Amino acid sequence: MPTKQRFVVTALICFGMATIMSLIGNLLATGWRAVTFQNWLIWWLPTVLAAFLYNWFVAYRITEYFIRRSTRRLTDPAAIAARTLGVRGRVMLVVMCLSMSTYGLLIGGAFLHIDWEILLWVWVRSLIIAFIIRGLIVKPAAFFLTRKILSTV
Repeated sequence: MPTKQRFVVTALICFGMATIMSLIGNLLATGWRAVTFQNWLIWWLPTVLAAFLYNWFVAYRITEYFIRRSTRRLTDPAAIAARTLGVRGRVMLVVMCLSMSTYGLLIGGAFLHIDWEILLWVWVRSLIIAFIIRGLIVKPAAFFLTRKILSTV
């Protein structure tokens, strides 16, 4: 994927996922109250920026490492392309979900005060929700908007 297209797709996916997942995380942590939306709005832009920067500089490199490891014995270009797509989607989702869930717990002040069992439950719950949100809403919307944005440029 060309750098310009990767930038647009990454920005749109990080915007969508950080917006939706942080709102869901706040709602699950504090319930449906006015203070929930105030806290979400305060941390919304820093969360989107942190997600984008982390994705662009860290998660992308981790994902590329796993792609290289999983395709090193393949010689067929079609098999390499197919495996690359699968690995990229799964690894990126897991890396971003675990790191951004931890980020949310850190900025919320809960990370140091919860048991490991609860932390694992939060990570699993976040991963399941992120998989559904990304597949049904964010990824299709991001690729649709990317085609619209880059076709007009």
